[in-house]
Amino acid sequence: MTMPLTRLLEHVLAGEPDLGDEIDAVFRDADRIRRRRTRVLIAAGAGVVATLAVTGLVLTTTLLPSRPAGDQVARQAAPAGSAVPVPSNVADPVLAVLAPAVDDRKMHIYPRPPERGNGWRQYSVTDSAGRARGTVEIAVYDVAGDMCFPVLAHPNKCARTEWAPAGVEYVRYDDEHDPDWQVNQTIARRITDGRTLAVMATGERGADKPAAGEPGLTGAQIEKIATDQRLFDAFDPAERCSGPSSGACPAFRMPVPLPSS
Repeated sequence: MTMPLTRLLEHVLAGEPDLGDEIDAVFRDADRIRRRRTRVLIAAGAGVVATLAVTGLVLTTTLLPSRPAGDQVARQAAPAGSAVPVPSNVADPVLAVLAPAVDDRKMHIYPRPPERGNGWRQYSVTDSAGRARGTVEIAVYDVAGDMCFPVLAHPNKCARTEWAPAGVEYVRYDDEHDPDWQVNQTIARRITDGRTLAVMATGERGADKPAAGEPGLTGAQIEKIATDQRLFDAFDPAERCSGPSSGACPAFRMPVPLPSS
């Protein structure tokens, strides 16, 4: 009937070149195209991830509230809570002069209510075990001209003054005979401006024996504190323990003799 299909196609393929390595070349080209597309897709994916990371960082920095650097420093520098109140020497320059002397005796000092007023300060002293060791009271006055420093045993007489550096004259008034009110006091006056300080340390009232009622600071320490130029400067120039507010000033063992009194 009809000749086989192969014989019919023989004349069609007659004269065509042999395929040889062309089939392998087609597969190699396809493989190269596939690898190139894969690399392009990987690079595109990495670019998207980088873009998302940068965008997230920008949004976080812009939208979230910033935390001041000082907060972190303050948290790192803040000490652990203490059972003993630590007063601020920065806020109270008077206390900055008192504290070293108290610390040397392994004691603690802190404001004692009502603490302060115009021209005066008041502090409590406790020992290392927390037992009360009395008070330290300070007042500042303005005394123009010469001042008669009274004598402890004879208030109407003038005492002979001692001298500290930078033109400060002073007299100590220590009285430890009364077990219920042992006192170490110094009155000091700066002659350049008449600023006068009374500094007094008293023992705790109601002690059953003299040793238990000793003041927290010695007479020598009170003398050193009262004649320290820093203590004069620790009070505001307008402060003075006189006038309408003088009724709130501490009651000293030896009051400062003012011209109006």
